[in-house]
Amino acid sequence: MREWLIVDGYNVINNWNDFKKIRSENLEHARDLLREKIAEYVAFKGYLGLVVFDAQEVQGNSEEENYGAVTVIYTDEGETADSWIERKTYELNRNGDKVFVVTSDYAEQINILGSGAYRISAREFREEYKRAKKQIEEKVHASAGGLGRNELGGRLHEHVRAHFEKLRRR
Repeated sequence: MREWLIVDGYNVINNWNDFKKIRSENLEHARDLLREKIAEYVAFKGYLGLVVFDAQEVQGNSEEENYGAVTVIYTDEGETADSWIERKTYELNRNGDKVFVVTSDYAEQINILGSGAYRISAREFREEYKRAKKQIEEKVHASAGGLGRNELGGRLHEHVRAHFEKLRRR
């Protein structure tokens, strides 16, 4: 069973204060920054990620861009991210996958829950992302032996380090 994180991109960008200034100056940069955050999160959690954006004021067919474990979807002209997410969630659940959907849209949350997926509000996901980010930093720090660097000595057991120190002093 695969686990998916599906994110309503503009819903998160419009709900997180982190994006407030960025989105007003450069929406493309805000989308890229969100994609990077989602990529980091899904890599840590072992999920597959989908970030979905409405094709706002864009004519043409849907577009899909792959970035490792994260795929960014731009919906068809006239199709909302909500309807795309609902359709994909139903399909993934039917295949036996576990799906988490990040959105603060109440109507979409009801549909998501009805299809058997889990819903996470944009605010809740921000807190979850911050917890995961802290866990990542702690793991990196611990793997470096608390030295803040990635030295070999920080990754060796104490008895092995003591043995090497004895050899060095001979």
